[in-house]
Amino acid sequence: MMQNLDLTNLVLGAWLLFVVIRRQLEPRVIRFKLEVFILIILLGGASVGDAFTKQHLQIAPQQAVLFGTLSLVSAVAFAALRAWTYRFWVNDAGLVMRQGNWLTLVWWVVGIGGHLGVDRLWTGSSVTLLLYLGVTLLVQRGCVWWLASRQYPAEMRANAVNQQRSRERRQDRRERRHDRHQRN
Repeated sequence: MMQNLDLTNLVLGAWLLFVVIRRQLEPRVIRFKLEVFILIILLGGASVGDAFTKQHLQIAPQQAVLFGTLSLVSAVAFAALRAWTYRFWVNDAGLVMRQGNWLTLVWWVVGIGGHLGVDRLWTGSSVTLLLYLGVTLLVQRGCVWWLASRQYPAEMRANAVNQQRSRERRQDRRERRHDRHQRN
Protein backbone atom coordinates (compact mmCIF):
# COMPACT_ATOMS: atom_id res chain seq x y z
CA MET A 1 0.00 0.00 0.00
CA MET A 2 2.88 2.38 0.80
CA GLN A 3 4.23 1.71 -2.70
CA ASN A 4 0.99 3.08 -4.21
CA LEU A 5 1.33 6.30 -2.20
CA ASP A 6 5.01 6.48 -3.13
CA LEU A 7 4.24 6.02 -6.84
CA THR A 8 1.41 8.58 -6.69
CA ASN A 9 3.74 11.14 -5.10
CA LEU A 10 6.45 10.46 -7.66
CA VAL A 11 4.07 10.75 -10.64
CA LEU A 12 2.34 13.89 -9.33
CA GLY A 13 5.67 15.38 -8.29
CA ALA A 14 7.29 14.64 -11.67
CA TRP A 15 4.35 16.15 -13.55
CA LEU A 16 4.30 19.22 -11.31
CA LEU A 17 8.06 19.64 -11.62
CA PHE A 18 7.91 19.39 -15.41
CA VAL A 19 5.20 22.05 -15.60
CA VAL A 20 6.90 24.31 -13.06
CA ILE A 21 10.39 24.13 -14.55
CA ARG A 22 9.09 24.67 -18.07
CA ARG A 23 7.17 27.74 -16.89
CA GLN A 24 10.13 29.06 -14.92
CA LEU A 25 12.40 28.95 -17.96
CA GLU A 26 9.86 30.87 -20.11
CA PRO A 27 9.37 34.65 -19.90
CA ARG A 28 6.33 35.27 -17.67
CA VAL A 29 4.55 38.16 -16.01
CA ILE A 30 5.18 37.92 -12.26
CA ARG A 31 2.07 36.84 -10.35
CA PHE A 32 1.52 35.48 -6.88
CA LYS A 33 -1.27 32.92 -6.82
CA LEU A 34 -1.21 31.86 -3.20
CA GLU A 35 -4.14 29.45 -3.66
CA VAL A 36 -2.10 27.18 -5.96
CA PHE A 37 0.75 26.84 -3.49
CA ILE A 38 -1.60 26.27 -0.56
CA LEU A 39 -3.37 23.51 -2.53
CA ILE A 40 -0.05 21.74 -3.24
CA ILE A 41 0.96 22.07 0.43
CA LEU A 42 -2.41 20.67 1.56
CA LEU A 43 -2.14 17.73 -0.86
CA GLY A 44 1.40 17.09 0.37
CA GLY A 45 0.31 17.29 4.00
CA ALA A 46 -2.54 14.86 3.29
CA SER A 47 -0.08 12.48 1.67
CA VAL A 48 2.18 12.59 4.72
CA GLY A 49 -0.85 12.12 6.98
CA ASP A 50 -1.97 9.11 4.93
CA ALA A 51 1.51 7.61 5.25
CA PHE A 52 1.23 7.75 9.03
CA THR A 53 -2.43 6.80 9.46
CA LYS A 54 -3.13 4.41 6.60
CA GLN A 55 0.30 3.15 5.59
CA HIS A 56 1.59 2.83 9.15
CA LEU A 57 4.79 4.77 8.58
CA GLN A 58 6.84 4.44 11.75
CA ILE A 59 9.11 7.40 12.51
CA ALA A 60 10.40 8.45 15.92
CA PRO A 61 9.31 11.96 16.94
CA GLN A 62 12.95 13.12 17.06
CA GLN A 63 13.48 11.86 13.51
CA ALA A 64 10.33 13.65 12.32
CA VAL A 65 11.48 16.93 13.88
CA LEU A 66 15.00 16.58 12.48
CA PHE A 67 13.84 15.62 8.98
CA GLY A 68 11.07 18.23 8.98
CA THR A 69 13.47 20.98 10.03
CA LEU A 70 16.14 20.00 7.51
CA SER A 71 13.53 19.65 4.77
CA LEU A 72 12.11 23.10 5.54
CA VAL A 73 15.58 24.67 5.58
CA SER A 74 16.38 22.96 2.27
CA ALA A 75 13.07 24.09 0.70
CA VAL A 76 13.71 27.70 1.74
CA ALA A 77 17.39 27.70 0.75
CA PHE A 78 16.83 26.24 -2.71
CA ALA A 79 13.82 28.50 -3.28
CA ALA A 80 15.98 31.55 -2.55
CA LEU A 81 18.83 30.27 -4.73
CA ARG A 82 16.44 29.73 -7.65
CA ALA A 83 14.85 33.16 -7.19
CA TRP A 84 18.27 34.83 -7.35
CA THR A 85 18.86 33.24 -10.78
CA TYR A 86 15.89 35.03 -12.35
CA ARG A 87 16.22 37.90 -14.77
CA PHE A 88 13.66 40.70 -14.37
CA TRP A 89 12.54 43.34 -16.86
CA VAL A 90 9.52 45.50 -17.68
CA ASN A 91 7.49 44.62 -20.78
CA ASP A 92 5.77 47.05 -23.15
CA ALA A 93 2.57 46.92 -21.05
CA GLY A 94 4.50 48.15 -17.99
CA LEU A 95 4.40 44.78 -16.19
CA VAL A 96 7.43 43.12 -14.61
CA MET A 97 8.49 39.91 -16.31
CA ARG A 98 10.70 37.13 -15.00
CA GLN A 99 12.64 34.28 -16.54
CA GLY A 100 14.85 31.60 -15.05
CA ASN A 101 17.92 30.16 -16.73
CA TRP A 102 20.13 27.10 -16.74
CA LEU A 103 21.18 27.80 -13.14
CA THR A 104 17.52 27.78 -12.09
CA LEU A 105 17.31 24.27 -13.54
CA VAL A 106 20.53 23.19 -11.76
CA TRP A 107 19.16 24.36 -8.39
CA TRP A 108 15.94 22.43 -9.06
CA VAL A 109 17.85 19.23 -9.84
CA VAL A 110 20.14 19.55 -6.81
CA GLY A 111 17.32 20.51 -4.42
CA ILE A 112 14.86 17.84 -5.54
CA GLY A 113 17.56 15.19 -5.87
CA GLY A 114 18.77 15.87 -2.36
CA HIS A 115 15.26 15.92 -0.95
CA LEU A 116 14.29 12.65 -2.64
CA GLY A 117 17.51 10.99 -1.43
CA VAL A 118 16.92 12.01 2.17
CA ASP A 119 13.20 11.16 1.92
CA ARG A 120 14.13 7.64 0.74
CA LEU A 121 16.52 7.24 3.67
CA TRP A 122 14.01 8.64 6.16
CA THR A 123 10.74 7.09 5.01
CA GLY A 124 11.81 4.59 2.37
CA SER A 125 9.53 6.46 -0.05
CA SER A 126 8.84 9.85 -1.61
CA VAL A 127 5.90 10.59 0.68
CA THR A 128 6.97 14.16 1.49
CA LEU A 129 7.68 15.26 -2.11
CA LEU A 130 4.45 17.21 -2.74
CA LEU A 131 4.70 18.97 0.62
CA TYR A 132 8.31 19.92 -0.13
CA LEU A 133 7.36 21.17 -3.61
CA GLY A 134 4.50 23.27 -2.26
CA VAL A 135 6.67 24.91 0.38
CA THR A 136 9.64 25.54 -1.92
CA LEU A 137 7.41 26.98 -4.66
CA LEU A 138 5.63 29.27 -2.21
CA VAL A 139 8.90 30.56 -0.80
CA GLN A 140 10.41 30.94 -4.27
CA ARG A 141 7.47 32.96 -5.55
CA GLY A 142 7.64 35.14 -2.45
CA CYS A 143 11.36 35.72 -3.03
CA VAL A 144 10.77 36.51 -6.71
CA TRP A 145 8.03 39.00 -5.81
CA TRP A 146 10.28 40.63 -3.19
CA LEU A 147 13.33 40.82 -5.51
CA ALA A 148 11.26 42.25 -8.38
CA SER A 149 9.58 44.75 -6.01
CA ARG A 150 12.97 46.00 -4.87
CA GLN A 151 14.13 46.45 -8.46
CA TYR A 152 10.83 47.75 -9.95
CA PRO A 153 8.59 49.01 -7.11
CA ALA A 154 6.13 51.05 -9.19
CA GLU A 155 5.83 48.44 -11.91
CA MET A 156 5.20 45.66 -9.38
CA ARG A 157 2.21 47.64 -8.13
CA ALA A 158 0.94 47.45 -11.72
CA ASN A 159 1.51 43.66 -11.59
CA ALA A 160 -0.61 43.46 -8.43
CA VAL A 161 -3.40 45.50 -10.03
CA ASN A 162 -3.23 43.35 -13.17
CA GLN A 163 -3.44 40.19 -11.09
CA GLN A 164 -6.46 41.51 -9.17
CA ARG A 165 -8.23 42.43 -12.42
CA SER A 166 -7.54 38.94 -13.79
CA ARG A 167 -8.98 37.41 -10.63
CA GLU A 168 -12.10 39.59 -10.94
CA ARG A 169 -12.56 38.63 -14.62
CA ARG A 170 -12.27 34.92 -13.73
CA GLN A 171 -14.81 35.39 -10.94
CA ASP A 172 -17.20 37.19 -13.33
CA ARG A 173 -16.89 34.35 -15.86
CA ARG A 174 -17.59 31.78 -13.15
CA GLU A 175 -20.66 33.70 -12.02
CA ARG A 176 -21.98 33.99 -15.59
CA ARG A 177 -21.47 30.25 -16.15
CA HIS A 178 -23.17 29.52 -12.86
CA ASP A 179 -26.11 31.80 -13.77
CA ARG A 180 -26.46 30.12 -17.19
CA HIS A 181 -26.34 26.73 -15.54
CA GLN A 182 -29.02 27.76 -13.03
CA ARG A 183 -31.32 28.96 -15.83
CA ASN A 184 -31.01 25.71 -17.78
